[in-house]
Amino acid sequence: MIRKIAGVAVFALLTWTAAATAADIKIGFIDSARILAGYQGREDAERELSVEYKNWETQAEALKIGLDSLDKELQRQIVVLSDTKKRERQQEILQKKQEYETFVQSVFGPQGKLVEREAEFFQVVAEKINVILNRIAEEDSYDFVFDSSVNAIVYAPAADDLTDRILEELNQGTQ
Repeated sequence: MIRKIAGVAVFALLTWTAAATAADIKIGFIDSARILAGYQGREDAERELSVEYKNWETQAEALKIGLDSLDKELQRQIVVLSDTKKRERQQEILQKKQEYETFVQSVFGPQGKLVEREAEFFQVVAEKINVILNRIAEEDSYDFVFDSSVNAIVYAPAADDLTDRILEELNQGTQ
């Protein structure tokens, strides 16, 4: 739905732009995917993240090996252990399994440290890109700058933002 609205907005803007004279409006575009792929600082960040990933992977493997070792030990001794000792060992194994699963989720899960670190990197890069983009857009008098990789406006003068007007009119009908 949002893509349709964005597509309609881009179409309307381009239609409006076609009616304007070349001297009235200046439009540029960027390809953020190509910018990210070509950013030389990306390699340093990827190396740093790779080192962290390997450390986390090693920690996860150590926890898994410890868990497997406890489980094998229990299987070897199960016939000679009293029911109380069996339950104690099973409880210890369950606790270690929970520690392992918690660690894996906290690092590699959807809100884990790995995703967090990647987001931090992209946030820093996005801020750098925006600073440069705004400077170039203002210096070269661009009215609008689109990002061709996501079909979005990434720069526009605040005076051209119609969001508040649209929200105001849209919300008038709901009161």
